[in-house]
Amino acid sequence: MGYYSNATGTHGFLLTISPNPPAPAGTTADLILRGSNSSPYAMGQYEIYDIGSNSLLAAYQLGTVGTDWQFVGRRPYYGGSVPSDMVLRSASTGGFELYDISNNQITGAAFLGTVGMDWQVMGFGNFSSLSEADMILRNVNTGGVEVYDIANHQITNAAFMGAVGLNWQFSGVGNFSGLGESDMLLRNASNGGLEVYDIANNQITNAAFIGAIGLDWQFSGVGNFSGVPGETDLLLRNVNNGGLEVYNINNNQLTGAAFIGTIGLDWQYAGIAPIHAADASDLVLRNVTSGAFEVYDIANNQLTGAAGLGAVGLDWQLGGFAVDPPTASGAFANASNDQLVQAMAGFGGGSGADGSNAGFVNADASQQPLLTTPQHG
Repeated sequence: MGYYSNATGTHGFLLTISPNPPAPAGTTADLILRGSNSSPYAMGQYEIYDIGSNSLLAAYQLGTVGTDWQFVGRRPYYGGSVPSDMVLRSASTGGFELYDISNNQITGAAFLGTVGMDWQVMGFGNFSSLSEADMILRNVNTGGVEVYDIANHQITNAAFMGAVGLNWQFSGVGNFSGLGESDMLLRNASNGGLEVYDIANNQITNAAFIGAIGLDWQFSGVGNFSGVPGETDLLLRNVNNGGLEVYNINNNQLTGAAFIGTIGLDWQYAGIAPIHAADASDLVLRNVTSGAFEVYDIANNQLTGAAGLGAVGLDWQLGGFAVDPPTASGAFANASNDQLVQAMAGFGGGSGADGSNAGFVNADASQQPLLTTPQHG
């Protein structure tokens, strides 16, 4: 048992009984799953899965946290001393707890503070321009947007950036301006319009309307699908016919579009992560009936491959992906996908997530069983 104490009291976390080994060679991403509160055997448990080359490489138990704490997201690496963090929030108090994750285990914990429950987490990004992974929240009543700078396991500053109408839904954080920033993408729920808000030094420095797309096309993630260095693109899915469309974004403009395949309705978006190789932006889906995971490799605006990652019981809920090793360059070095994962999984994040099911037709049906008991893969 480990503890972190501050003025609000003592906060505990349960470490694994035996130290977990580091991620195996070839690991490019890791995934966290959380045991559902309704599960009699997995309640409050967290597991980590090491993934690389379109395969599951290893899985381990991280520990157990009280069931009042909900998964918020993975706080990504931006060059600081901690590779990647897991952020949880108390469903009753609004308090935030940060858990350091290194070498497949929780190595420390810190209580960040409490924020009213009318403020919901949208995501993480380098909004302060200080190479940090800061947290952005939005007021569900007023549409106000607030940035909380996080450094050295503390909230070091807070900045109100303005208010946006509640008909504008959060659709991700990325380098849409081409300036290496963590910009915010919103979409109008009434007309499908897309608006980019450039953010630097905890301020909205510019806003650009980049076009409107029919509302039958719903959000399915952001990543560098085009292969253009530093670019953050948008992936949408048609809820009627299952089509997937990539929209390239650069200099706050839509610069291209490409249809990359058709999807089935018994699969659900799980995230965008470097699954087949470092720096990749691959699409991960989960079957809503079987719990199976499938990865679809995307490069140069094309689907280049698919592989089954295995299945895990549906009482294990999706947490977030993170890059491993954290020094990897590319889309995930400057923009976080983690907030999208937790939003899609219903863990309290942004309002713009597409909660409908997704999956490719004629997908690779091969499966490698996921490890539900912590062990080496």
